Amino acid sequence: MTTISSLYSATNTSSSSSSGSSGTTLDSDAFLQLLIAELQNQDPTNPTDSTEMINQIASFSTVEQLSALNDTATSIYDSLTAMSLNSAVSFIGQSVLAEGDDISKTSDGTTAVSFTLESDAESLTAHVYNSSGTIINSISLGATDSGTYTFTWDGTNYTGAEVANGTYSVVFEAYDEDGDSLEVSTMVAGTVSGVSVENGVTVLTLSDGRTVNLEDVYSVVSSDA
Repeated sequence: MTTISSLYSATNTSSSSSSGSSGTTLDSDAFLQLLIAELQNQDPTNPTDSTEMINQIASFSTVEQLSALNDTATSIYDSLTAMSLNSAVSFIGQSVLAEGDDISKTSDGTTAVSFTLESDAESLTAHVYNSSGTIINSISLGATDSGTYTFTWDGTNYTGAEVANGTYSVVFEAYDEDGDSLEVSTMVAGTVSGVSVENGVTVLTLSDGRTVNLEDVYSVVSSDA
């Protein structure tokens, strides 16, 4: 005889199996068939507990609703991702200014990075990191008033030797007259050559291989401007 415990077990199997085979996943039709079979075969002297049965129906209904909600959320997410990607395609060929600290070194030189000090700095140092996260050079910029500036690295390491071409990053370290650390924001510029979606984030690829997140773009300048 089919019992309420087997119905409960089958319902749990449905709620915990999101990618199982059709033979083990209990859909709404199978659930109703199992419920009818239980009612037809119940022991007249020990009928199925109506409260328990109602709980099982409610539980299955909740699972069905959650499954539908998950499908809807997934569909919305996919639509938004596609919209973001389609919007980003229009950036190709445009020059963008975005939050970031990556610079590119080529045979033609290095790209610049702009930085902003909200307060006057008694001391300011630019640390250049390689792709492995190791500092290869530190350039003292001395006392600097608040404002926005442009920094261009000469492409050398601590010894003055020119380093290999590639992508590097610049991090600024600033202190006020009291020795307190100051925040320094940085921005980079480049021409967009491609777009992609990585882990749900729309990414712009610049012509020199650097990447910036679409959400970090501060301004866009048409290549025809």
